[in-house]
Amino acid sequence: MSRDEAITRDFVLQGFDRNSEELQIELHLGSVPIGRLRSTFAAAADSELCNAYPVDQARAAALQDLVTEKIDTEKYDFFLQRYA
Repeated sequence: MSRDEAITRDFVLQGFDRNSEELQIELHLGSVPIGRLRSTFAAAADSELCNAYPVDQARAAALQDLVTEKIDTEKYDFFLQRYA
């Protein structure tokens, strides 16, 4: 298995209220190849995926199958982050 095919389970989408900037929702991603996240967020190395990445509508559509709830980018500002 290559590094891009390695499966990860340690990521969450955090949705913040646009007015108060308070965390309102967390959507835990299912198992996903790290290469899929790298390509979705244009990150070249694992270490680059340690930051918070903004999730726009296109990225939300690319990740929607990994969560059980709708990624509502109209309602919340979402960011991909490692879950600790």
